[in-house]
Amino acid sequence: MRRISGRNVSSSAPETAPDELPAHTVAPDLLSRNVSYNAFRSCFGKRLTEGTVATIKDVAARAGVAISTASAAINRSAPVSEDVIARVQEAIAAIGYVPHGAASSLRSGRSRLIGLVVPNIANPHFAAVAREVENVCLAAGYTAVVYSTGQDAGRESQVLTMMRVQRVAGLIVIPTQSDARHGKQLKGQIHVPTVLLDMYVDGLPYDVIKTDNVEAGRLATEHLLSLGHKRIAAIVGIPGLATSDDREAGYRQAFADRGLAVDEALIVPGQFDRERAHAAALELMARPLPPTGIVAISNMMTVGLLFALKERGVRIPEDVSMVGIDDLEFATILEPPPTVVATPILAMARRAIELLLEQIGSQAKPTGHREINAPRLIVRESTRALA
Repeated sequence: MRRISGRNVSSSAPETAPDELPAHTVAPDLLSRNVSYNAFRSCFGKRLTEGTVATIKDVAARAGVAISTASAAINRSAPVSEDVIARVQEAIAAIGYVPHGAASSLRSGRSRLIGLVVPNIANPHFAAVAREVENVCLAAGYTAVVYSTGQDAGRESQVLTMMRVQRVAGLIVIPTQSDARHGKQLKGQIHVPTVLLDMYVDGLPYDVIKTDNVEAGRLATEHLLSLGHKRIAAIVGIPGLATSDDREAGYRQAFADRGLAVDEALIVPGQFDRERAHAAALELMARPLPPTGIVAISNMMTVGLLFALKERGVRIPEDVSMVGIDDLEFATILEPPPTVVATPILAMARRAIELLLEQIGSQAKPTGHREINAPRLIVRESTRALA
C-alpha cells in the first residue's frame, strides 16, 4: 500500500485502463503539483474508494451529528452532552478514525500533548509515574511524552526546548536542581502550565506535589534507633538537591530527637545512583567498625546497597539492619524483603496530572501552592533489634 494525500492506495494491482491506472504510476507527478485528494479521486474514480482513511466527516455521519459537534466531542473544545460523546466514541471505534493531533492543534491553537520530565525513565519509580500520567492523559483525550534528564541540568534545558518546539499544552517536571539560580533559568524556559512533582525549585511560581521528605528520612532512621541501633550509616543523594537534603535532614532530626550526636563519617554519598551506592556500601562494611544499621535514601541506592551486602556475604538483618526510602515493586520477592519508607508516588503523579489538566482547562495562573504527602513505614524482614 502507498499513502497519497492521506489515503491508502493499492500499488499491486495489475495493468488497467487509463482511467484506473495504478496509483503509484501517477503519485509523484500529482504530489509534486500538490493535487488535492478530491481532484485525484475525480480523475481516477474507483481506485480510492477502497482502503481510504476515515475522516471526522465519516465520524459525524455515523454518529448522526454535525462535523463541528463531532470535533467538540473529540477535542472537548465545547460543551457536548454525554450521549453525544458516547455516540462519537462508538463511531470512532467502529470506523477506526484516528485524529491528527498536530493538525488539530494548529487549527484550534490548542495542543493535546503533555510533557513529563523525569530523572531516569529506567528507574521503576519514575516508570510508574509515567504509566500513571499516561493513563490519566489518555482518559482525558491527551497524549503524554516522556523524557529523561539523567539528573543533568544541560540535558534538562535541551528537553524543555524540545518540548516547546513540540507545542506541549503543559508540563510535569521533576527538576534536576532546586536552587534559586536554577529556578530563574527554568522560569525563562517554561511558557505553559506546569506542575512540579516531588521537589520544589526556589523562585518558581508553579504548584508542587511532593512527599514530606524530611519525615521520610526521620521515619527510616527512627525505626533503626528504636531497635537499639546507634551506629547508623546514611547513603545520601546529591548535595544541594532538595529531595536529598530533606531526607538527610530527617536522618539528622531522628538523632537530635533522642539527644544523640550524628557520626559525620557514617554519611556517605550515593548520588541517587545504584553503582555509587554499591561502592559506598562496600566501603562502609570494610571499615574496622562497620555500621549496625544503614539507611539508603532512594530506591536505586537501596538496590545498590543490597547487592553490596550480598557480595560481601553480610547477613541481613543478623549482621546489619537496613531501611530504604521509596518502595520497590519487587520487594516481596527479595530475601529478605526490605523494610522501607514508602512514598505515595502513584497518588502524587495522579494528582499532579489532574491539577495540570485543570490549569490547562481554566487557563488559571499558578499559585505556588504546595501539597505535601505523608510517607509511611513498611516494616518487613531487613531490620531487627540490636542484640
